[in-house]
Amino acid sequence: MSLLTVVAFVAGPTLAAPFKADNNPLIVANYPTGDHGIVGEPVLHNGADVVMRAGNSGNFQQWFYGTAAEEGVVTEGDHSVWLISKDGTCPSNFVLVPSANPDWGDYLVAGADYCVHTNDYHVTK
Repeated sequence: MSLLTVVAFVAGPTLAAPFKADNNPLIVANYPTGDHGIVGEPVLHNGADVVMRAGNSGNFQQWFYGTAAEEGVVTEGDHSVWLISKDGTCPSNFVLVPSANPDWGDYLVAGADYCVHTNDYHVTK
């Protein structure tokens, strides 16, 4: 195996997200495969999804890695930050998810408004 192959393997997407979720008490959802919705992205995604809580604040981080049918099928990772909105509004680069319900995750604070910001990483077509 060449050095380039080793470097490419080490720099893979698994280091960007906590997909090896063994015994991590902050992980509230861990799906190695399946269909997932990503806030702010209009298409269904299929792949791994991990959600971690940020202490007892009601805030969360979500990592996804898999495929999405955006302008053809692409492989991508998404990192989303879910913050509780104190007044029902969000900063301009966040998406408001009003009155969170169990469809998004039973770990969310029931009825809370969330501001969600999603960034792509490791996108390939």
